[in-house]
Amino acid sequence: MSDRKLGFGVTEGSVGYELAFASAKHAGIQFIELPQQWDEIETSPGKYESEFVSLANRVYPALDTAIVLSLNPIDTNALRIPEHQRDSPWESDERIDAFCRWVDWTLAQLPDATVQAIAIGNEVDGWFAEHPEELAGYIDFFSAVVDHIHGKHPSIPVGVKITFAGRTGELVSDFNKLELSADVCMLTYYPLDESFQVRPPSSIEADFAEMIVFAEGRPIHLLEAGFPSGSACGSSLDIQAQFVDAMFAAWDKHVEALPVVNFVWTCDLSQAEVDTMTKYYGVELPAFAEYLGTLGLRTRDGNPKPAWSRVRDHVASRVK
Repeated sequence: MSDRKLGFGVTEGSVGYELAFASAKHAGIQFIELPQQWDEIETSPGKYESEFVSLANRVYPALDTAIVLSLNPIDTNALRIPEHQRDSPWESDERIDAFCRWVDWTLAQLPDATVQAIAIGNEVDGWFAEHPEELAGYIDFFSAVVDHIHGKHPSIPVGVKITFAGRTGELVSDFNKLELSADVCMLTYYPLDESFQVRPPSSIEADFAEMIVFAEGRPIHLLEAGFPSGSACGSSLDIQAQFVDAMFAAWDKHVEALPVVNFVWTCDLSQAEVDTMTKYYGVELPAFAEYLGTLGLRTRDGNPKPAWSRVRDHVASRVK
């Protein structure tokens, strides 16, 4: 599709990553997100360890697949700051310089890759909902990091991932200030209520219109867009397929304002993966586990759900 960029959050299920990625590529994937957690990579001051970045440089260019880098000092409700940086505030030169050095190291590992965009933090509203006093410092931190990236890589757009619910919530004025430094408005979008029950796919058009208002002319990148099929979330295979139909209908209408969508996920997760994630996020609601476990457009063993067939049909009809 020449007028937009499509991604998939590739989960391997029981079929393995190679087959899961191949199916995504056959369905039209144009980019993949590469999340990196700062505290996992910088294990001591100035020492970086990540096998995935150099691997991505070898694999994805050869497969004509761009990369969205998510470099995370925050991952939803978890702080991902290296231990040796925990005592420095967000706005300090020490923390900003350290993060920028990590950015430079990461991009140096990707000389052959097309970096489509860079996100500085994933769903940061999850952290700031509990720590609003830190948001002013993060605004300064983000602005300085954006300036650094622009100085060395002016063609790469930079943003910060925020959930759609958080972007329209109590901290909306603060996030407006945060995005003053951003090139793009980066969102994650799962049409759910607070108890993880699905909202009707018919609500997507109004949600897109609201995104366009608060983006204030910035291109919108939906770097996660997903909808569970599980009954504990009030959903089904058919309703998940309706979500895909409604997404493409709204995307067609607003493609100039919203050129990037990344569907999550390709395959359902295993129970062990769901258990790990519910522990990480600290949410014990059964519907939350069902939401995580049934986001796949295919079953865990790779069988297509109706939603997967709808994605492929929609992409095929829009290829120019």
